[in-house]
Amino acid sequence: MGGGFSMDEKLALRASTPVQFDYEECEFKEKNQPLLFGRKLTAVVYSFGYETDACSVIRIVEPMLANDWNVIWATKRDESGFSFDLDVASKADVIIIQRQFPCKFTEKVLRIILSLGIPVAYDLDDMFFDISTYHPKYDSFKKHLPYIKWILKEADIITVSTIPLKQSLSKYTSRPIHVKPNIVDFDLFSSCPRVHNNQFNFLVSGSSSHERDWAIIEEPLLEILKIYKQNVSVVFFGEAPKRFIGNPSVKIIDFQSNYKLYAKQLKELEVHAALIPLEDTKFNQGKSNIKWLEYSAAGIPGAYSDITPYNSCISHEQNGLLVSNDQESWFNAMNQLVVDSEKKANIIKNAQHEVFIKHSIESSLDEYTSSVKSLFGQMHQHNTLSEWPILHYRLYDSIKNVLDKHILWRFRQ
Repeated sequence: MGGGFSMDEKLALRASTPVQFDYEECEFKEKNQPLLFGRKLTAVVYSFGYETDACSVIRIVEPMLANDWNVIWATKRDESGFSFDLDVASKADVIIIQRQFPCKFTEKVLRIILSLGIPVAYDLDDMFFDISTYHPKYDSFKKHLPYIKWILKEADIITVSTIPLKQSLSKYTSRPIHVKPNIVDFDLFSSCPRVHNNQFNFLVSGSSSHERDWAIIEEPLLEILKIYKQNVSVVFFGEAPKRFIGNPSVKIIDFQSNYKLYAKQLKELEVHAALIPLEDTKFNQGKSNIKWLEYSAAGIPGAYSDITPYNSCISHEQNGLLVSNDQESWFNAMNQLVVDSEKKANIIKNAQHEVFIKHSIESSLDEYTSSVKSLFGQMHQHNTLSEWPILHYRLYDSIKNVLDKHILWRFRQ
């Protein structure tokens, strides 16, 4: 991992033409791109996610490939762990750091990246500072927070998916924060609504991190299954609450982490409505409406908790159902979806149309990518005080190194 390039070397390296990762073909290839001063535009990404993961595809890969930019994924992961390609960073027009990539493990990598003078964008779609203590990944995320604060102060721009997320992050940085709501590849998800006769199937998606969300609907959903018996079932896409495992009216399907394959699988599911409960917490208030976007494009009407991610885009009974987080309200919403076919058909017709017109790559691409585009041709602006959040970690390392070098080595003889 070398650094210390001269300005001439940086410019020469940035002028070279890299290959790009082609998401459709899952391979690297050359492709005609828009030009900046006679060169192809290149974004180099550092992330702990795969380039085929949902967040990677939604926030970076698909919008940028649709804009005909080079996208180079500079983080590789295999059985031995992570590796980082720093040579390609020098060829970038912009470097994108994503989510929880800033941490102790990547500190040296980040320092080299920041030394290149290339503009840096930091993309976040979750409010890690507000994650609940009972979240399964709380302890892991907590260790990242000082380093996230560092990069929030150092990145040239920060891009986020929601207004509440911008408001929460504003107290940690004076750098510009741009809200770029998620958009969906409509063509990837587009599917006709499923017709049901005697059998009605609900969809519930998520992992065990959603246990407290699932708890909101467990009782009313069990009651619906009891009332309608074999005529209503539920498909859990990912994992299921323990109470539902073994229920004859329940089917559990493994979640597909590859986003393109997930979209294909979602379109093929024989489900007639989705249930999307969400606990009203500060962390969840920063989340996006991505499930409404995907389900609507895929022709699946849904009932959604009446909290910020959804009540900002859903008009009740027009393009979705908004449900208070109590058992009676959820029971009534589920029952309405089962019995009122006309209402359900109107909801998904409106939702599909709105997602395509307002929230798709096909309709909103230029607006989505404009912030990162504005960095092309610029130089990174260093913030001399950005490292304050990790200062105590650096002092600890310095003291430890001195002790190891001059004192502790004696005890290892």
